[in-house]
Amino acid sequence: MVNTAFIAIEKFIRDRSMLYFKGNKRQVLKARLEERVAFLGLPDLASYLDFLQNSGSEESALMDLVTTNETFFFRNGSQFDYLMKNIIPAMEIKRGMQIISSWGKAESPPSASIMKIRVLCAGCSTGEEPYSIAMALLESLRYPKAWDVEILAGDLSSACLKKAETGFYEGERLKGLPPAFREKYLECVDGGAMVREEVKKLIRFFPLNLLGVVNGESLPVENGFSGFDFIFCRNVMIYFSIDTQQRLVNSLYNLLLPGGFLFTGDAEALHIYDHGFQTVNDAECLIYTRVEKNGHGKAA
Repeated sequence: MVNTAFIAIEKFIRDRSMLYFKGNKRQVLKARLEERVAFLGLPDLASYLDFLQNSGSEESALMDLVTTNETFFFRNGSQFDYLMKNIIPAMEIKRGMQIISSWGKAESPPSASIMKIRVLCAGCSTGEEPYSIAMALLESLRYPKAWDVEILAGDLSSACLKKAETGFYEGERLKGLPPAFREKYLECVDGGAMVREEVKKLIRFFPLNLLGVVNGESLPVENGFSGFDFIFCRNVMIYFSIDTQQRLVNSLYNLLLPGGFLFTGDAEALHIYDHGFQTVNDAECLIYTRVEKNGHGKAA
């Protein structure tokens, strides 16, 4: 029989984060909660539930406990390869043509607004993913200093964000990072390596609860923001219910610029949802682009 206190804690988590546990994930959650109960010196889950509901700080500790932090540099490497070899070169050509065509036209947007790249990294964990994105952009843009790049990287876990902001990684955390990138974009320090400032300055870390995104709450973007060029939301949706996944897909669509790209995890194909994305067929990995929807809410 499932403990009623455990069910109440599950609901507490779901109401505040949309995280949904089933199957093996539910057993992992129960084990983590039992470890937390023992750490706090409480007798059982019922006592922990009472403590959770009356403590101002335990909710944050609980969210740190339940979020999965498995990540590494350049995870799903084929997505980064396609970004660097196909998407970025095509974007440079397109934006360059926009600037040329705007010359002499008073109503045209300024070049500075065209030479922007805005990225959302949702569920950034301890930072390996946004730092990988930043390195990929620096490496693939022909003139990176000519671009105004900002990567918004958010996570539910305050502990993960604190770790990510340091930019420091122990040696075993550097798996997946190509040796040439490690030499160029990280600096060796005692016990590991530190991300260089030219990479760190492209990223702004912030607390992100995707419940807020689904409910239409604003993100910390600059005035005049019109949408993201790229959204990385990988290995995140698998922790939500199908209904919540659908709502999140709709929200991510609205946050992307027309023609922008959505990167999802290997187990997060969008074919089961109604959406306005189109698969990038030649990518040989899960990348979607925003296209206009038809009258049925699907990609036209």
